[in-house]
Amino acid sequence: MAKRLYLSGNEAIAYGLVEGGVRFLTGYPGTPSSEILPTAQKLKIQYGFKGFIDWAVNEKVALEMAFSASLCGIKSAVTMKQVGLNVAMDPFVNSAYIGPKTSFVVVVADDPGPHSSQTEQDSRIAAYFAKVPVLDPSTVEEAYLFAKRALEISKDFEIPVMLRTTTRVSHGKSDLKLSKLISQEEYQPSFKENLKNWEKELQRLAATPKLRLLLHKKLNEKIENIAEKNMPRFFYEGSLLILTSGIVFSYLVELIEEHNLQNKITLAKFDMPFPIKSQTFSEFRRVISIEETSPFLELQFNTEGRRNGLVPKEGELTPEVCERILSKLGLIPERKVISIPPLKRPSLCPGCGHRIGLFALKKVFGKKAIYCGDIGCYTLALNFGVTDTVFCMGASVSFATTIKKVFDEAGKDKEVIGIIGDSTFLHSGIPPLIDAYHYKVPFLLVILDNETVGMTGNQKTPAQKVSFEGNPLNSIKIEKVLEGLGLEFVKVVDPYDYKENIKILKEAREYLKTSDKPCVVIMRHPCVYTREGLLNNPKRPLQVLEDKCTGCKFCVIEFECPALNFDEAKKKVFIDKTLCIDCGCCVFVCPKKAISEVKV
Repeated sequence: MAKRLYLSGNEAIAYGLVEGGVRFLTGYPGTPSSEILPTAQKLKIQYGFKGFIDWAVNEKVALEMAFSASLCGIKSAVTMKQVGLNVAMDPFVNSAYIGPKTSFVVVVADDPGPHSSQTEQDSRIAAYFAKVPVLDPSTVEEAYLFAKRALEISKDFEIPVMLRTTTRVSHGKSDLKLSKLISQEEYQPSFKENLKNWEKELQRLAATPKLRLLLHKKLNEKIENIAEKNMPRFFYEGSLLILTSGIVFSYLVELIEEHNLQNKITLAKFDMPFPIKSQTFSEFRRVISIEETSPFLELQFNTEGRRNGLVPKEGELTPEVCERILSKLGLIPERKVISIPPLKRPSLCPGCGHRIGLFALKKVFGKKAIYCGDIGCYTLALNFGVTDTVFCMGASVSFATTIKKVFDEAGKDKEVIGIIGDSTFLHSGIPPLIDAYHYKVPFLLVILDNETVGMTGNQKTPAQKVSFEGNPLNSIKIEKVLEGLGLEFVKVVDPYDYKENIKILKEAREYLKTSDKPCVVIMRHPCVYTREGLLNNPKRPLQVLEDKCTGCKFCVIEFECPALNFDEAKKKVFIDKTLCIDCGCCVFVCPKKAISEVKV
């Protein structure tokens, strides 16, 4: 009996992995991949199967954990976004040489555009680099089916398989027909049934460089065997051949049928863009590649596309962009571009503890300090003028260390501040802080601790005390980690306590004048976008005293809370009570004292 569900691409991947027998699933949250693991957690609770499904501290650790589970005979998978794969590249490439003993799938969600990433890199190229097969679904249904297919290929050839999805597939939704009705019995296989006795294979699992040469030879043989069976699927019958894969295939199908181009275009869809059997397309008058986001098929088959400017060299290939490409080819008339008004820039949520913490930081250190930012909600510190650099996860600490060191070596006194989140610090902020301590570099590191991975949907951090199933966990205290490194000045403050925060930041500033060590202020307040954060939020309703408000807009510009708005008619600020959560923080902002507590 079949079962139909309305699922997103990420949810469909989770169903495919779990139905395919995955019992060890981990990863690190990152948009657009974040919903895969939580969906699998819900299935685990719903159907009561045994296994490990939870987050790791970063992508490298996650991939190593999942791969080692596959060496124990447990079907495993790991999830991340495209820049997360950069963090995991060392074990990813290595896993291809060694090979799993059962299914091992690396799910990577790319972000063409990019919408929420530093880069719009194409993970198919990483798969090519590592000599790992890559499946590229073009629909939600294919995301579900390809998850299972990836598990099968991985098991049959003892090779890691990448399932590469993109934002539109991951976040698209579809009415999906599952291949079977999920039941307790079907989910029952667990560690006990699948776990094999450990077999010592030192020449494979602990191979020396000489033996790695043999493993590489075996890997090449696997890739050649997979390529022999991998052929594109052809659609329509025209003299122009378009090579494609992923979501772009779906766009092109719609455009071809909308404009009746079935007798002019042949569409070649590559479910698996690598490895591919070598072939020529001499029977077609012209061959081009339209794909996201790099010229991957184009380079393999030496076609037209991005390299000759027919396809844009950057940006997402939306349906509108694909339509313009067909227009360039003279297949359809050019459509006028409709201008879209600029959107309001993103802002921290009303009541966010980061906002008042960053405001206090600017109050103490001013705009002349150098602020090294990081990846997270607090990247929006750009809006407050307290972020000068944003590079990659953990780089705030590396940058602050180096910039302060360079200025000191030049004999110039410069205040340098690193700003990082709690999850990002545990992800990749500790190693550069070790260097900072080791090389005696005195700068302030502000850790904005909202007790969750806020930017990607409030996933857990290692600081949590209870798992998603309600089981107790060992909670990591960041301040203990810092003290263990040898740091002397480590202070924890609730940023809502503005006066105490100002006091501690001033103490940190004084400490740095005579210290040769970094100092750390942890601004800890639960994310107001979580249930716990809202329940623990102090209710301090405020009002604007119109007789005191001069309309200077200082609070609107410098504090940038969405609940603070300016009435152009009255030339006064007002509080939008539909957005305000009564955190009471803006009372500290107005230079005219025009915001005060509501007296009951």
